[in-house]
Amino acid sequence: MSSRLSKYAFVNAKLRARVSKILPDETFSQLAKAPSLDAALALLRETPFASLERTYSATGDLKQAELELLKTEIELYRNVRQHVHPDCLGLLDALLSQFEIDNLKNAIRIFFDRNIRKRRADASEHYILYERILHDIPFDLVVNASSFDAIAGVCSGTPYSAIIRKYGLTVESEGSLFRLELAFDHYYYKTLLSAIEKLGQPDRGIALRLAGVEIDLQNIRWIIRFRNFYDLSLEAVMAAIVPGGFNLSQSLIDEMYRAQNVTTMLRGFVRSRYPGLSTLLASETTDTTSRLLLIRRIMEEIMKHEVQRILTGYPFTIGIILAYFLMKKRELNRLRIILNAKQYGVEQERIESML
Repeated sequence: MSSRLSKYAFVNAKLRARVSKILPDETFSQLAKAPSLDAALALLRETPFASLERTYSATGDLKQAELELLKTEIELYRNVRQHVHPDCLGLLDALLSQFEIDNLKNAIRIFFDRNIRKRRADASEHYILYERILHDIPFDLVVNASSFDAIAGVCSGTPYSAIIRKYGLTVESEGSLFRLELAFDHYYYKTLLSAIEKLGQPDRGIALRLAGVEIDLQNIRWIIRFRNFYDLSLEAVMAAIVPGGFNLSQSLIDEMYRAQNVTTMLRGFVRSRYPGLSTLLASETTDTTSRLLLIRRIMEEIMKHEVQRILTGYPFTIGIILAYFLMKKRELNRLRIILNAKQYGVEQERIESML
């Protein structure tokens, strides 16, 4: 116990202080009710996000404010990385890689719009992070590349080069980034699970549980996207699903995509593992998208339950680090949803359903 105490005592105290500053649900309710984007930003003046209003006021550009938010988020990871035990560094680097991958995706989208779709994408260049995250990637050369081979070349020495070479021709022939972006996502989760496997017990079990619930959520997001934007066969869907989920088996995902009454199948494990969430299954849904959105809501509630379980359990584990990052990720995603919705005049009721 003394070794676990020495490994996590400092970071546990530091992160619990930060957890106490995460915006409560009441604040998000107020933001959703704000009559305008300016009013919503004004509500953030007395919070750790006061800089969003300053950036927006100075630039009139919400995406620029979001870019500052992203930089802050990355800095959180780097700051925590300085205080963790060396055994945890691989996991922190795996978590940081999600930002590098997302940034690379955005840079490739600009290249794709210019070279494949023949559209102007000049303004988008200002919303790319050009500084180093984990690898030395010249993102300016990615944005201005002439081919996928050129992008793979400038990414040489990183794990992304082989992925780009493998799927570049597919992107060009299909006119879609879908398979490339899916491959990036699979790489991220494979890297994350690999880093977790190197942890000792009980850290490994805790981390696998939380990562598995996050993978469940990612798979639900993909399934919703598949149903709404792609005409994929069930075989293709199952090949696209990220392995390693905690609650959603392949048979259950199969049923979801077939648009059967999946709430009946969910009821069993929800009642046995998360009895407090059973009331969510009482919701009546008639169309496929509504069913999938209900399942996503249940998965999000399960994630909140798992995070709370960590916060109220034995404090000296890897769980406090992962719980903090998951809570911050949810907080920042909700902020982005609300601010973008306010910019486009989305109604309050719709915003609340998105949260």
